[in-house]
Amino acid sequence: MIKISICIPQYNRIEYLKINLERIALQKDANLEVIISDDASTDNTAIEIAILQKSYRYPLIYHKFEKNVGYDRNLRKSLELASGDYCFVLGNDDTVADDFVINRLTLFLKNKNFPDVGFCNSADYLDVNNIQLRAQQTSNIGSGTEIALKYYSSFSFVAGIIFKKSAFDSVNTSKLDGSIYVQIYLATLIIIRGGCLFTIKEPMVLKDIRINNEIANSYLDTLPKTKSDYKVLDAGLPSYANACAMAFKDAGLNGTKYYYKIIKRIYQFTYPFWLIDYRKNSALIAAKGLKEGLKLKHFKNYKMLSSKDKLKLRGYYTFSTLLGLSIPIFLFERLKKYLYSIAKS
Repeated sequence: MIKISICIPQYNRIEYLKINLERIALQKDANLEVIISDDASTDNTAIEIAILQKSYRYPLIYHKFEKNVGYDRNLRKSLELASGDYCFVLGNDDTVADDFVINRLTLFLKNKNFPDVGFCNSADYLDVNNIQLRAQQTSNIGSGTEIALKYYSSFSFVAGIIFKKSAFDSVNTSKLDGSIYVQIYLATLIIIRGGCLFTIKEPMVLKDIRINNEIANSYLDTLPKTKSDYKVLDAGLPSYANACAMAFKDAGLNGTKYYYKIIKRIYQFTYPFWLIDYRKNSALIAAKGLKEGLKLKHFKNYKMLSSKDKLKLRGYYTFSTLLGLSIPIFLFERLKKYLYSIAKS
């Protein structure tokens, strides 16, 4: 029977992690272990995990770094510690959707001839009908450069990403540590090199566990909302572009060609979405900060692009800026699923 390692990069928020672990422990007919890599938490994570390990239903492996090493290294460590055939990644404030998720995942992987890397959909912890739709079908999708280019952005949300352990081991590297998007690099490189991508339309993950109806450290809490708080923002997107472009380069492909395509896709879809999302959450000042932070000059190595490509990208940026700052939010909400399907087509 396939063994699944549920891998959780941990930093503080132990009360959310405990709820996550309680849900995982309810899994039925599953061959699994739980791996927790702790990035030097300052709360009582170590004490709480030591208590849980005495009676936890499944093997519970815990590692704690002596000093903070950052998200990327911590995520990679959780995957490195896994002894399962596949690694199923969860955030510490996310959890499994029901008691048979791992059982169904195992059957899928077996029936699909053990593909290499993939992702599932997720639903809101309090509203299972509110689905984050990134997988359009339940199937093996394929491999190669075009598949990688089409799907790399689906790996930005880490919960619900699934790596075959041997595929992860083949691309594991420290070179993306500090990027906050190492999972994009790893998955993209696996797919380019011939690893089979799969997607699962079912929402196997519940995201944003609530305690007293509060989300743990929501990014919305940090957005500037007044003129006095204005600052230049980039939402991590230049780093996101660099992580993906490096995967194409490390696969021996023309990095410049794909760097242009990656930035173009960000300008066409990701950038206007964030502008609208900030506006929707009463953070117009944050949207203006993002407008400044996403100018082409803020993308690392943009100078290697041709003058023609730079001109085209600035055109996409200008159009998306106008769209993102002016489209009525109610209209965007009505068209969101349709626009998402276009982005993935």
